[in-house]
Amino acid sequence: MATIKEIAERADCSISTVSRVLNFDESLRVSDEKKELILKIAEELQYKTIKQRNAKKRYKVGVVSMYSTLEELEDPFYLSIRLGVEKAVEDKAVDLVFLHDTNDGYDFKKLRGVDGIVAIGHFSKKDIKAMLKYNQHIVFVNSKPNPHKYDSILFDGDYAVKQVINYLYRHNHRKIGYIGVEETRASKDIDLDETRYELVKKYLSDKSIYDKTLIYHGNGTHSDGYQIMKQIIDQDQMPSAFFFGNDSMCIGALTALYEAGIRVPDHVSLVGYNDITNAEFTLPPLTTVKVYTELMGEKGLELLFGQLAGRTIPLKIITPTKLIKRKSVTALKN
Repeated sequence: MATIKEIAERADCSISTVSRVLNFDESLRVSDEKKELILKIAEELQYKTIKQRNAKKRYKVGVVSMYSTLEELEDPFYLSIRLGVEKAVEDKAVDLVFLHDTNDGYDFKKLRGVDGIVAIGHFSKKDIKAMLKYNQHIVFVNSKPNPHKYDSILFDGDYAVKQVINYLYRHNHRKIGYIGVEETRASKDIDLDETRYELVKKYLSDKSIYDKTLIYHGNGTHSDGYQIMKQIIDQDQMPSAFFFGNDSMCIGALTALYEAGIRVPDHVSLVGYNDITNAEFTLPPLTTVKVYTELMGEKGLELLFGQLAGRTIPLKIITPTKLIKRKSVTALKN
């Protein structure tokens, strides 16, 4: 790095004069020709003042969401992660560029010039390749396409399912249904790495109460939960408790039960997943698994800055979950 002394020697003047010129001291009495020469030499030597050296670099970060903006509203899980990223940049010199899925795919050209990417959700190999074209610094949140190559942020889903099954079992529930999210994103042919079906089967089987006829699949929306529960009501095969893949489906099912005059938790207990804002304000308030989605978004940005600072070893962070006990579960009498 060039020094003031080097510039002074080449400009044939004092160090003090060079310093005052570079700091634009208006009280300095020196010819315009000498000022121009000093500035020219400084530029050639790529000299930076202390203020310039200490100035924060302004970063540009791409935030790519698996969901469309409409899907984010229907199932706010990924929306909450994205808000965590936004919260993390409030006091930082960072500009965010948002990309959402659309019917025509992603407009990856918007990633031109970004310093790194936070990818929220699951993506096809083609989409990942497209992101890498614009930047190699990527952090995946809620997916792990290649943990030996990319940073990833996940949550402890195994512990969450085990905790729910044990909680319902302790409340004397032996006939437990599960309404979960499809294991693939059909419109994009993407594997969602949805392990909860296997985990539910495992922990129910461990207690010898697994019944595959009580396992249902949906797309994760309020409407899916409503329609699936309507079907269950019509078939008259109601278990004593249901566990859901997300709160949106649980709230939809709650609506269907209310319309049918089936009271929660008197007639059936419900447990949701994610602890979205609305879960606390349903009637009754939902017992649900809290996933620290905002924290996942914040940590995603933190890992990205670690890469930008020079870290090359990929990291995987697993955030905890917590069962939030409210009023939608009751204990059955022995």
